[in-house]
Amino acid sequence: MAFVTHNTSRKCQSRSGVNSMPIANARPKRIQNRVYRQCAKDGFNARIKAELAGNVPATVPLYSYNLTRQSYYSQGWHAVTHLHVLKAREAVPNEQ
Repeated sequence: MAFVTHNTSRKCQSRSGVNSMPIANARPKRIQNRVYRQCAKDGFNARIKAELAGNVPATVPLYSYNLTRQSYYSQGWHAVTHLHVLKAREAVPNEQ
């Protein structure tokens, strides 16, 4: 257990790293800029399509030469979890 001081004098108002952090982040922060948010959505959707097709490349595909947009696309690409893939497979009708 970490040492936490409870001295409330003005000279000792440093906060403990243990007590100042939030307990848990419920959700990642939403991307405020709509253009960059769309880049992340495009990356997410492209990864889902690649997973469903069965040909996921080893590296993130090039989306834009703009580094910021490519970064947000990459964030969306890496945000896909196994549960997202399972839900996408469930939503696609089986072709038999």
